[in-house]
Amino acid sequence: MSGKPSFRWVKMLIFLTILIGVAGYSYNKVSSNSQEPPQPKKDRGQSGLGVESMVSDSKQERYAIHYPVFHIKEIDEQIKAHVNQELAAFKEDNAKARAQDEDGPFELNIKYKVVYYTKDTASVVLNQYIDAGGVSGTTSVKTFNADLKQKKLLSLQDLFEENSDFLNRISSIAYQELKNRNPSADMALLKEGTSPQEEHFSRFALLENEVEFYFEKKQTGLEQSVKIKKDWVKDILKDRYQDMKKNRLQAKPEQKPVPLPKQAKINPDEKVIALTFDDGPNPTTTNKILNALQKHEGHATFFVLGSRAQYYPETIKRMLKEGNEVGNHSWDHPLLTRLSNEKAYKEINDTQEMIEKISGHLPVHLRPPYGGINDSVRSLSNLKISLWDVDPEDWKYRNKQKIVNHIMSHAGDGKIVLMHDIYSTSAEAAEEIIKKLKAKGYQLVTVSQLEEVKKQRGY
Repeated sequence: MSGKPSFRWVKMLIFLTILIGVAGYSYNKVSSNSQEPPQPKKDRGQSGLGVESMVSDSKQERYAIHYPVFHIKEIDEQIKAHVNQELAAFKEDNAKARAQDEDGPFELNIKYKVVYYTKDTASVVLNQYIDAGGVSGTTSVKTFNADLKQKKLLSLQDLFEENSDFLNRISSIAYQELKNRNPSADMALLKEGTSPQEEHFSRFALLENEVEFYFEKKQTGLEQSVKIKKDWVKDILKDRYQDMKKNRLQAKPEQKPVPLPKQAKINPDEKVIALTFDDGPNPTTTNKILNALQKHEGHATFFVLGSRAQYYPETIKRMLKEGNEVGNHSWDHPLLTRLSNEKAYKEINDTQEMIEKISGHLPVHLRPPYGGINDSVRSLSNLKISLWDVDPEDWKYRNKQKIVNHIMSHAGDGKIVLMHDIYSTSAEAAEEIIKKLKAKGYQLVTVSQLEEVKKQRGY
């Protein structure tokens, strides 16, 4: 068939062309106007392991508690119950001490270390320091051993075959080991403290080739641990806890340095304010704050804890990639001025090393926990000490509007604002504060940028 196309077909072609053009225009318009921030990489910690923190910056009731989260309800609830019980006891003792007009401040610090972690098992040691009611520097140890496959915490009995004489065996080994290591120890106390009673060996960690038992000074006169090789008890140790090498988790490859963006120009003649966030990172709440900063073209400084940073590297990287600053807030949030120089240095240096390992960059600012600083702590590093001007006590008042009102009524040019990015109420408040400050003409800057502005202004 030949000839010119019919008028009907011409009309149809014109209609289809217009329809496709409109659809393409609509799609491009929607795409170009999309202001949704990029979705951060999933950051649930090392192989799913996370961390929870409870912090109080009160001058009369200081506490910092950190404990692991395995995202296994049956295990997590028991660990959480323990730390809540310790916190409640501390608060009660603290209240009694204040009622008797005893001098404060008092402090509770619970930190943890995952001493062994595989696909099947995990061993956690909690170290507790408490100063309350006039008793200074009391320390204690608590351990948790988890069978991740069976979703339960292990008792000592769970490790050994039923009806085996495991207590006498480990009692004899522990006593002999401590005796040989400490010939001048109180042997009567040592003998009693290592006698074959289950409570004497309740603090243990299941390792690859050993089971480590922890002893407190009040128990044996010695604050030491003993490692008992699995080979010594292999005839009574259950098979599933003997060979644990095959399930070891593979170490992650070394990270490449995070590429830093070109620094935004700050006008020293216009108002500047530095928002700072302590005690993180916490992926859910920290990313909410980062989204708000990105949306309103602002930046902030995040003073992170090394103990949390190690589990949430992607959040640390995002902070830096988007032009924010990462500062050092110690490893576990202790009062640095009560520590020996060696321990305080370790708190600072371990955090520096962790942030550098994650990002390839070193912090230049230190915010000491509770603002506790003296010449001794200052001398431990060349980091600049960064405190604050505005404190809404958001850790205490978990009320979004109260936090917003306090900061907006105290905001001022050149000020540093203190907040905490581990609380949902603080993150929600930060979203509103960032928007309001921008509307009032503030440039939201990092602490380093604020220092540069002040330098340009001549003070």
